[in-house]
Amino acid sequence: MEPREIKLITLGNSKVGKSSYILRYTENEFSIHIPTTVGIDYKHKFETIDGERVKIYIFDTNGEERFRSISYNMLKNAHGVLLFFDITDRESFSCIKEWIKSIYDNQKEDFPITLIGNKIDREEDRVVTKSEGEAEAKKYGLEYFEISCKNSININEPILHLISKISGTGDNNGIRLKPPDKKKKRKCCKK
Repeated sequence: MEPREIKLITLGNSKVGKSSYILRYTENEFSIHIPTTVGIDYKHKFETIDGERVKIYIFDTNGEERFRSISYNMLKNAHGVLLFFDITDRESFSCIKEWIKSIYDNQKEDFPITLIGNKIDREEDRVVTKSEGEAEAKKYGLEYFEISCKNSININEPILHLISKISGTGDNNGIRLKPPDKKKKRKCCKK
C-alpha cells in the first residue's frame, strides 16, 4: 500500500532559513554553506502518524520577487504552508502581511499556515521579539513557533502542528489523516 502524501511549501523572504529547515528536518543536518534555491526544490521524509506511514514532501522556494509566481503556482497542489521570517531581520518580519495576502489570493481563506521565527540561536542579534511574532500570528489566526535550525530547536513541532491542522484533529497527539482526495476526471472540450 502506498503511503499517504502530504505536500507542504515553505514561503518567506530569501535568507530566512527555509532550506536550512528542510535539511535539518529531513536529514538532521545543518550547513552554513547551502546554495540559494533557484526556483523550487524539494525533499521528503517518511513519518509514522497515527500508525500510518506518511510521505511528507516539503517544497523549498526562493523568496526573491522574481521567483514568487513559481511559489504561488505551487500553492495549488500544497496542503499547507510553513511561513518563515528571521528574528534578526526586521524586513523579513514586515513582509509577513504581504506573504499572507498572497497566499490567500491563491488559496482559500482557511488554508493551513504556520508562522515560524527562525534563528533563535542568535538571540543577541534579535530585532523581532517573541511577543511580536505571537501577536502577528494571532492577528491572522496562526500558530507561531520559534526555531533554530543550527541548534536543532523545535524542528518537528511546526510540521506536527501543521499536519494536525491539515488533518482536522487540532492537536499533535492523535493525528488522523483525511483520506486522499480522489482525482476528479476532467471533462474537457464539452460542446
